[in-house]
Amino acid sequence: MLSKILIVDDEPDLEELIRQKFRRKISSGEYQFDFARNGVHALDKINNSDSPYSLVFTDINMPEMDGLALLGKINELDPAFKTIVVSAYGDMDNIRTAMNRGAFDFLTKPIDFTDFETTLKKSILEYNKIIEGIAAKENLINAKLDKERAEQSEKFKQQFLSNMSHEIRTPLNAIKGMTLMLLKEQLKEGQQKNLEIIRKSTDNLIVIINDILDLSKIEAGKLELEKIDFSVSENIQNVYELLRFKADEKKIQFFTKFSDDIPDAIIGDPVRLGQILMNLAGNSIKFTESGSVTIEAKVISKENDLVTIEFSISDTGIGMTPEQLDKIFESFSQASKETYRKFGGTGLGLTISKSLVELMGGKLSVRSVYGEGTTFYFSAQFPIGDKSKLEANLNSNIEIPVIKNISILLFEDNLFNQIAAEQILGSSIEGMKFEVAENGLIGFEKLQQKDYDIVLMDIQMPELDGYETTVKIRTELEGTRKNIPIIAMTANAIKEETLKCLQVGMDDFITKPFEPNDLLIKINRLLNKKR
Repeated sequence: MLSKILIVDDEPDLEELIRQKFRRKISSGEYQFDFARNGVHALDKINNSDSPYSLVFTDINMPEMDGLALLGKINELDPAFKTIVVSAYGDMDNIRTAMNRGAFDFLTKPIDFTDFETTLKKSILEYNKIIEGIAAKENLINAKLDKERAEQSEKFKQQFLSNMSHEIRTPLNAIKGMTLMLLKEQLKEGQQKNLEIIRKSTDNLIVIINDILDLSKIEAGKLELEKIDFSVSENIQNVYELLRFKADEKKIQFFTKFSDDIPDAIIGDPVRLGQILMNLAGNSIKFTESGSVTIEAKVISKENDLVTIEFSISDTGIGMTPEQLDKIFESFSQASKETYRKFGGTGLGLTISKSLVELMGGKLSVRSVYGEGTTFYFSAQFPIGDKSKLEANLNSNIEIPVIKNISILLFEDNLFNQIAAEQILGSSIEGMKFEVAENGLIGFEKLQQKDYDIVLMDIQMPELDGYETTVKIRTELEGTRKNIPIIAMTANAIKEETLKCLQVGMDDFITKPFEPNDLLIKINRLLNKKR
């Protein structure tokens, strides 16, 4: 590391002596010496140098500007600057004054070059430590700023996704609700078909929204896997049932295969495993024009209470080139523009599947031959589950409850969602009394004046939002009214939002667009609990 040293002295012979003494270190690039005849000349060099000086040696007694005045000017520029003062031994008063003004060290004339080099090394070492300390502090500050910017950026991103989730799901709720209501009517065949298209398109849009939210959760490290007992064969069968109609429409064969030694129950996250298989098998069906698609599960190894299972999805579809395989797992990526134009899709399914597989401790891999087909495969290790718990879960399927003669207060500022909720619930609950509050303040006044059996609470409303309204109900109403069951109807499908609903005092929540039967089950459960 080059050390730049400025020598300030009016003795003309000193420059030659120093250059001769340090010629090897000068030629090797270890030291660079600059020279000035007085303080004015020195300040000009300091101010106009393209790189900072590590050290200044200055004589005290000089014309135009002496060393003490120069020392003061240097301290104004940078108090951390290392300055060595040089003067005759008999001039100790000036040396003492210089040291009091911040000089780092001193030398006496005539200069002993052994002392000069020792002081030079010591001073440069000290200077380098200061520079390293300043750099470390700056790095720490920059790292802190980078972290704060990243956190702020993530906060803005999550807020944006939350807002978009709400803004998209709110109208979707009305679209889905009204479509389901119309499908119950006696319709012509063409009308029925058109409504089914609307319903499927709505469900597809919800899947896309969920994909984007899932990707955001994965990137933020906020997606957690469940650990419950479930059946691999039934999980795959569910995927098969959901996708077989698409395969039938394209007239391709759709198979499932299981090895006999797969345990009856394993412990893991059946929803996320199903999501992976749905994404992969759905892609295979999409990109297969003829032939077959096969979902297979087989045991790779069993050790103590752990089983490793390999899942694969094979197709006889269009396949991929090596170049396409290189980028297939990138977010928002398709194999090619032609593929996107022909088959559509967000390009998120494989990215999310890869991340979910990695959360399970596995790795998603792919084999493909262009024009012949593709196989995606991964393996994951699961604890072997308890079959009795699995059977208990299967036997505890909740039937759709019959609910009669209840009064519901809906907090909802969107007119279309008001209509959809009233019609959906009215068609399912005999003798229902239904009222609407456009915002939290209106609803709170209604609750003060009248008893209701249950509250359905929107979150984003004018005047008072759903959180504030719930706190007001729980803290300001009297008697049994303050304990009325409250179900949040939130368009934000983010875990933090749903947890907040419970924290402020709501009893349950349902995400828009909601499934009518899910809402009926939740209403019935809370009514039974209230009774």
